Order: sequence, then C-alpha cells, then structure tokens
Amino acid sequence: MNDASAPYHIGVQSHPVSLSVAKARSRDLPKKIRAIALNPETHPFDKRRRIAKLIMDSLQERGDFCRTSDERMFFFEKKERRLYDLEETSFARMLTNLSGLSATEVFYKFALDTLQAKEARQARLVAVHSFSYYDAETSLVAVSDGAGGVWFRERGAQWRLGHNGENGLYFVTERESSPWTPEFTATAEALDWFLTLFNFADSLLSKEESRTALSVWVFQQFFPPLRRTRIIPGFLGSQGSGKTTAERLLGRLFLGPDFDVTGIQRDREDAFVAAITNRVFLGLDNADSKIPWLADSLALYATGQRYRLRKLYRTNEEVSYIPRAILMIASRDPQFNRPDVSERLLPVYCERPEKYLTEAQIFDDLQSRRGEVMGAFLEQVGRVADFLGEAKPRATTFRMADFASFGERVFRSVGKSGEWLDIIGKIERAQSRFASEDDGIVAAVLAVLAQDGEIVEMSIGDLFKKCCKVGEGEGLLLPKSLQGFGRALTTRRRVIEIEGDVRFQELRGAHSRRFITIRRRAGRDVQTA
Repeated sequence: MNDASAPYHIGVQSHPVSLSVAKARSRDLPKKIRAIALNPETHPFDKRRRIAKLIMDSLQERGDFCRTSDERMFFFEKKERRLYDLEETSFARMLTNLSGLSATEVFYKFALDTLQAKEARQARLVAVHSFSYYDAETSLVAVSDGAGGVWFRERGAQWRLGHNGENGLYFVTERESSPWTPEFTATAEALDWFLTLFNFADSLLSKEESRTALSVWVFQQFFPPLRRTRIIPGFLGSQGSGKTTAERLLGRLFLGPDFDVTGIQRDREDAFVAAITNRVFLGLDNADSKIPWLADSLALYATGQRYRLRKLYRTNEEVSYIPRAILMIASRDPQFNRPDVSERLLPVYCERPEKYLTEAQIFDDLQSRRGEVMGAFLEQVGRVADFLGEAKPRATTFRMADFASFGERVFRSVGKSGEWLDIIGKIERAQSRFASEDDGIVAAVLAVLAQDGEIVEMSIGDLFKKCCKVGEGEGLLLPKSLQGFGRALTTRRRVIEIEGDVRFQELRGAHSRRFITIRRRAGRDVQTA
C-alpha cells in the first residue's frame, strides 16, 4: 500500500540474513568488486551491471529503501537506525566505505545512478517525520531522542524506549545531535528552571506571559498534526539581550551541545531551503539586514507550503521540498516585519541582564539537567495528549489558529481557558506593533484619524492625499503612487484596526472605486501610533 499518510504500513523488515552475516559479507564486497573489475573475460558493459547488483544486494542486507511524497529517496541503515538521503554526501561516503570505490570511478557512478533510478520508482512510499509524531485517533505520541532511539507513549500508558523505524515510523536526525534520556522522577520545577534561563523583557506581554507563550509553542512541536500552520518564535531585542542564547537553549535541549544557530546570507536562498528541509531545529540568527527573499520564505514556512526551486544545473526542471525543521529567528533590527509575516510570528522581546553568565555556566548547567527537563516535558506531553483525545478544538479570532486553538485546549485542561485567550490578545497586539514599527502608512492613517475623529466613506484617492500631507510634515515614508498606496493599505488593514482600536470597512462604488470607513469602536478613544 503506497499511502504515506498511513504510518503503520511500513515496518523495519526482517531479513533472512542477520546483521552480523551482512557485516561479514560487506567486508568481502570490495574483493568481489575488484575480482569483477579485473576479469579480462567480462565485457565492460556487464562489469558495471554485476558490480551495481553486488552493491544493491549488500545495501538490501543492511537496510531498507523508501521515498517520500516530495520525491526524496532514503536508505534506512538498520544498525545505526538512521535515514540517509540518497542524493546527499553522507550516503555517498557510506557507499564508498562499503564498496571501496571512489566517487570518481565509473563503476561507482553507474551503481549510484542505477540505484537512484530504481528506488525513485520502486521504493516504498513513506512519511518521514522530524522530532515527533502524533496520532490524533489513538493519542500515540512518538518522540525522537535525536539519534537512533524513539520514546513512545500510548493513551494512558507510560513512556517506553523504542527504536527509529519501529512501528513503521521513520525520523530524520542530525549527525551532530546527541541523544537524551528523560528522567521521569523530575518535577515541574525542572521546566520552571529551564524557562527562567530566557531573558525576556516586560513589553505588551509580561516576562511570565512570554515564557508561557513560548512553552505552549514548545509543547505544540510534539503534536505535528496540530501545527500544520507554524507560528515562528521571533526573539527580538538590542545587542547583548540574549536572543541568540534563547535559540541555543532550545536547540541544545533537544539536539545536544553541538547545536548552533545559523546565519543568513543575502544571495543564498538555496542554503536556507536546504536547512529548513533537512534540519530538525533551525535557529536563524542576526536577521537584521534587508534580505529580499526572507519574508516570502518565512510566510511559506508558516503556512506549511512546499518550497519550489529550479533544480541545480537544470534549466527548467523544478523540484519541491517539504519544510521539516522547527524554525526560530532572532533579530535586533528586523527587516521582515511585513504585515502578513508579522501575523505568523510569536514576537518575544529580550532585555540586557544586569550581570552576564558565561557560556559554560548556562549550557553546562543545561547539559547536566537535560534529562530532568526532557522528562518533565514528556510527562506534561503525556497529560496533554490524553486530554486532547477528549477535548475538541474551539474557534478563535487569532490568525494562527492552530497555535491559538492548541493553547486553548492545553489551558482548558486545567480550567484556565480565559487566561490563554487574554495572552493571545496580547500576542496579536504585539504582532501588530511589530508590523507597524517604522511603517509610514499606518502612522499616517492613524494621524488622519486623530485629526478628523473618523473617516467616513472616503475615497482611496482622498485618503492618499491626506496621508501624503501628514507624511510631508512628519517625515513618513509612503508609497509614491495611488495604486501602491491602495495595495499597501489592504495588507495593513488588521494592523490599523489593532493599533488604532478601530473598525476598518471598505466599500466598492461605481467603476470599482474604493471607499474607506474607519471609526472608533464603541465606548473607546482612538489611539494614535
């Protein structure tokens, strides 16, 4: 059955050849290849095919092949419990080590090419997971330990350690990650301790509310079907405020001490796509300069769409990639605060501490308590999973509905649904404030509103003239054309409503002319930016 949405149809197949026998045969493989290659009685045409078959047989003794819906091909190595992408360097090196052939040799190239061509059509279609798996019907949760282990929990049961590939669940892992072992004797204090390491500032959200919002985001990562749209934590603040440390804390908790953040290069969108589709956790750091492709890439990630690029060295062939990484971003001077991106961001502000701890103090402590924190997380995840099986999601007004609904269900489990909705309201206001920073259009419209009291069925042209007049006096940056102003006003509608605490209405008149009405909400004063 070739259905990637069904997780249990793939298992780690049992082979008649044991791993020890397969390993012994693998040691003999270079000798067999050499014998065929040097045999003067065998035609070169046949040599290539016999060597390719030897390599294929050896690989099938060591593991299984599979492919995904975005046309990626993997080899699952049974001993290591690890997935290898057939088109990446790690697989090529394993093939060289196995066969004794260099990547430059004709026999190697032929074997790899025929292998990829065969598995692209015949390998089993599977769903490859990153970090966690959740079955909403059975409440089964499976969490990768970053290496070859997977922690499983069924509804109402205890966590148990299994292996990558068990129950047909395959997880991608990062080579530099190190496994964690949860300590289930740990208490909620371990979670509290971990969250206090984040140096959050009081802003529209208090420090405690920022920690709460971040913890809900972390819990949501354990339930992939409930985060089909992905809110992106944005760590914001001045230099030295701990933004990079915040990303490292999360990455090193789940992947270990070798995790580090990633820089962004203006002309390397392909590098970002490679990272977002291959990594488990990705922390983008110092996202301060204007990068043309970044806002679109963040929006694509948040909506769960595939990245489509032209294949390298090919003129017209397009390839698509599924984003698998859990993404974070940090910036002191963000240039990606486009309104549609801001609505998909979880903005948390950091502040400079009175005293600085060394890297060793922060991360050595984290490493020593990693098992405690992960144990506390898993205990909470288990309780949440049991409750989610009974609690139906409720609609909210928040744009990132998956995040808002998940948090509401978590808070509902302890009878505090109203507290979460208050936090969501503050997050929405923080998103709006983030989007309106240095935004001349929002500032100009609110200034016109403050002067006139209200805007009633005003044409776009008249509003544009009024905003230009305000902009000249206050040095605001506005679009140069009416068409540009009209398009930009549409994208900022929700920001204007939140920042001005107003109701924004648009009507269409004769010849598709647009008329705008903006009035204060009943019983409230209009606020300027």
